[in-house]
Amino acid sequence: MKKLALIFAAGVAAFATQVSARELRVGSECTYPPFNYKDASGELLGFDIDVTKEVVKRIGADVSFVCQPFDSLIPGLLAGKFDLLAASMSITEERKKSIDFSIPYRSSTARFIGPEDSGAKPLTEDGQPNPAGMEGKTIAIQRSSTYESYMRDKFPQANIQLYDTVDNMLLDLMSKRVDLVFAGPIKLANDFLDKPRGKGYKFIGPEINDVKYFGPGVGIGMRKDDAGLRDEVDKAMKALIDDGTFKTINDKYWSFSVLPAASN
Repeated sequence: MKKLALIFAAGVAAFATQVSARELRVGSECTYPPFNYKDASGELLGFDIDVTKEVVKRIGADVSFVCQPFDSLIPGLLAGKFDLLAASMSITEERKKSIDFSIPYRSSTARFIGPEDSGAKPLTEDGQPNPAGMEGKTIAIQRSSTYESYMRDKFPQANIQLYDTVDNMLLDLMSKRVDLVFAGPIKLANDFLDKPRGKGYKFIGPEINDVKYFGPGVGIGMRKDDAGLRDEVDKAMKALIDDGTFKTINDKYWSFSVLPAASN
């Protein structure tokens, strides 16, 4: 009887553990190094991934990642395929109409790159859009991104070529299929300009920091009806920023801080 009681107790404990276990599913693009990507062995790595794992750990949950194209992440979240988004997604007013975000954990700006001898002048000397300086130029932009919205509004006559990934944009830039690439400067410097293949190319014009389009930064996304989860994520994010864990993750990738001033 004692043996049966022990077996029963062990079974109850195991069942209770299983029931109480909480897993948060996280949607990500998984093709956007150094933020979220798979290495040669298939392991998911990157800055977004490291930050999100730490946040979920502090919430007290397990984490699993679901990889999907960037333009299907918000629909997937709303359809319940995952609970959070960790995909270097900028916090914008348009996106906030359908989903919520955590406090920002990375700055969100934009910049053009092109050949060093490019005659393009996308911005005036005071940093304003200059459509005349883009005449005859083809610009590569990632589909469904904030960069696409900015370009269509500020450069309505521009010849835009849309891509699923930044790497494909850069390949076409090197093959001279496009004249300029428009994306985040951290990404462009890390993946291209600071690498041997970026020789002969440069940033064209100053950095663009337009909160209307690029928001106050990048955040973790979640459904609007998950206010409790949002509060948990924000609390965990603030804690890892305050105790220096965020800086440790940041310094793994860059020699400068990518944390927006508003989140310090």
